Amino acid sequence: MRTPVYLLLLGLMLGTVAIVVRSGIFMRKNPGEPINAAMRIALAGVAYQWTAADLTLLARDYAGAYDSPGGARYLIRKPGTGELTPKVGQIVTIHYEGRFLSNGLKFDASADNGGPYNFAVGRNQTLSGWDEAILTMKKGERRTVVLPYWLAYGEKGLRNKVPGRISVVFDLELVDFR
Repeated sequence: MRTPVYLLLLGLMLGTVAIVVRSGIFMRKNPGEPINAAMRIALAGVAYQWTAADLTLLARDYAGAYDSPGGARYLIRKPGTGELTPKVGQIVTIHYEGRFLSNGLKFDASADNGGPYNFAVGRNQTLSGWDEAILTMKKGERRTVVLPYWLAYGEKGLRNKVPGRISVVFDLELVDFR
């Protein structure tokens, strides 16, 4: 006899909670400031922008570079072959060398890490600027890609290797994709 009563009470409680939650009775009128900087920027509608120093270096060293929709800039150093480009999810093999835009200092290279680098393009397995650039490259193509911090290592950087909010330059070569 007790079990049906407990089940009825539990059902009434759950039903009441569901109605209250769906109605929004206890919803705050002003939820306040978002907790992280990225969300505050997104809600404010503030667009990311290159720094003045970066723009000066881009004009001097990368005049004629193409602009990508996400904000990267690139120069095609050697055209690729064929008409095909990688599709999202395909495994790509690349050679790369990364340098800081501000001083040209090399901080990483595939040659220093045992050879070409493989990853599934467009699956957030690497820098978003790489995904954007590689999806438009042809096999064998070499590009110099200048990535602003928001397409590279972001606000925080990379553990003792890349400081936060710094623009980087990558020489990329698309070796193969499958």
